[in-house]
Amino acid sequence: MLKSKTCKHCKKEYEYQGGVNLIVFCPHCKTFDYLECEFGYGPVVPCTVSVGSKEIGVITCQNSAQPGGQNEYRYDCDTYHFHGVLKHQYLEALHEARDITANFL
Repeated sequence: MLKSKTCKHCKKEYEYQGGVNLIVFCPHCKTFDYLECEFGYGPVVPCTVSVGSKEIGVITCQNSAQPGGQNEYRYDCDTYHFHGVLKHQYLEALHEARDITANFL
C-alpha cells in the first residue's frame, strides 16, 4: 500500500511503500527520511530499503549454526551491487545499512 510523506529535509512530498520494517530515503534530495521497525516488539528483519516507492535492497538475518553463536545480518542491494554481511545486529544493523545506502546516494 502506497503512503504519502513530506520529507523532513527538503519538504517535498513523495510516496513510499508501507510495511512493517522499512528504511526510506527521499527520492528528491536522496536523504534518509524515515525508519519504521518493530524493535522491542518483534523482529526487525526482513527490512526493505527504498528510495521513495522504489525498493532498492533488503536486510535479512540468518540464524547462526553454532550453539550460542551470533546471528548474521546481511544487506543485499542489487541497485548498487552491494551484497554483504553487516557488522552489527538488531537496530544497529538497520542503521549500518542506512549509512551504506546514504554513501551510495
